Amino acid sequence: MTLTQNKTGVALLLPCTPNLKIELEQLKEALGDKANPDRPILANEDGSPMSYFKIARIMRDERKRLGVLAHDLHALRYRGVMELAWAGCDDDEIMSYSGHKTKKMVIKYAGFARQIMRAGTAAEKRKLWEQLLNETSTKQESDT
Repeated sequence: MTLTQNKTGVALLLPCTPNLKIELEQLKEALGDKANPDRPILANEDGSPMSYFKIARIMRDERKRLGVLAHDLHALRYRGVMELAWAGCDDDEIMSYSGHKTKKMVIKYAGFARQIMRAGTAAEKRKLWEQLLNETSTKQESDT
């Protein structure tokens, strides 16, 4: 899928997830003769691209309907970057997917996810250390 990241203007070529492919195929079938590879996915009835403000309004109405009004478009992008970080993607991989122009922004968005992962790793190491400590203490007590 080819798109331009609206905020940064970066052109992106992204692989589609299986679920997105299914949705796009269904949309293509529903469009029938109107289906056109050059047509924007988010288009007005006449096939012209929807404005950012129209998309934002539609998204706001849907978030309200679903009871998740606090989660805006920016939060969705933030979450996407976090999920890429949780998946183990490095900064360059995340930038190629999110369209961020600087690593500084990726570090900002992925930082919380990476902190969560590091805290989990630290907790596991501490647990192992405590097990070793207990085993050593038990062995020393049995040796005396």
